[in-house]
Amino acid sequence: MRMIDRILGWREIRCAGDSSKTLTDYLLQNAIPSEIEESGGGTVVRVGRADAKRIVSALRERGIEPSCGDLLGLPTVFPKILRRSGVVLGVLCAVLFFLFARGRVWEVRIEGDGTLDEDEVRTILYQTGLRPGVLIRELSPDGIATACLLKTDRFSGVNVTLSGTVAKVEWYGRKDNGSVSAVQVAEGANLIASRDGVIVSVMPTCGTAVVVPGQTVRKGDLLVSGVNRGGIVTAAGTVLAKVSEEYSATVDTVSVNRTVVKRKPVSLSLRLFGEKIFTLGAVGESTAEREFVLPGGAVLPFSFCVGYAHEITEEFVTLSEKEAAEAAFRRLDWIIRESLAGCELLKKEVSGGFKDAGYVATAKTEYLINIAEPLAFTAENE
Repeated sequence: MRMIDRILGWREIRCAGDSSKTLTDYLLQNAIPSEIEESGGGTVVRVGRADAKRIVSALRERGIEPSCGDLLGLPTVFPKILRRSGVVLGVLCAVLFFLFARGRVWEVRIEGDGTLDEDEVRTILYQTGLRPGVLIRELSPDGIATACLLKTDRFSGVNVTLSGTVAKVEWYGRKDNGSVSAVQVAEGANLIASRDGVIVSVMPTCGTAVVVPGQTVRKGDLLVSGVNRGGIVTAAGTVLAKVSEEYSATVDTVSVNRTVVKRKPVSLSLRLFGEKIFTLGAVGESTAEREFVLPGGAVLPFSFCVGYAHEITEEFVTLSEKEAAEAAFRRLDWIIRESLAGCELLKKEVSGGFKDAGYVATAKTEYLINIAEPLAFTAENE
């Protein structure tokens, strides 16, 4: 019997005695594909539904009344399924679940420099709207990055990329953890320049300004005095200035020592509402964990947590001139972003070239920054 007959359906035709020989002769004469089985002194023939109708008509013309069974095969499966309400409901739920799951973010991968706890970063991302189960069309990578920078000053940079159902977040923290260095004073202080620059605006909230916009100052110059007509005070305020600075980054082309970290899964945990229910594997060997939310995780409180062990090896690689130049400019970009975190970049002129066995990328920048820093009164500067 042909495969097409199995798909479209087939029937069983039964004959006994001399009728069996007439049936098999007819099949051979007309080259009808079939399956023949001898059973209990009779013959059972399985043929396609179209051929079965033709065979029954031919046998009746010869005075033989065969026994023709019900239609079998794939066409009979669907009516049986449709008669089962549970199966129909399950299929319907699966379709609805598929429609619900598609076009959503189900995994948020977080990679950073380790200056912040991953749970803290994840909490900030959830507050900005990036969480498992959210529709991708409702997300804006640039908007999420900007919202993270606005929520806390502990980030120097955030980059969000969306790929399928995965959202990857790369972040870099402030080296000073967002704190502003200040000298604690008890009897008054001046505001002095923390670096060279050209004054743009002077906005003292306490004390007397001694500089004006357009004036060039050097590091250590007095900006706002803590001595006024009322006596000694702690000077405070903001002094914005244009500051010029040059940055550089060098990448060797001969050989670069690169550390390769290989991860090996060593444990698996099932979580319910964030709490571990059970764990398989060697938990003590894991040095990092990654959580995977099941599709529908925005509704269902289940998730899997995989523990990884890290194997660190070192490799020596040789970069082409193009690769060295690209790496140098990438490193230069991150140096500038790290150094100018919280500043307004006004101008950047980038250049580069090969020197000795490496590529040197340089950038001349001009940025706007508050250069006022407090200096406590002492016997020398009061």
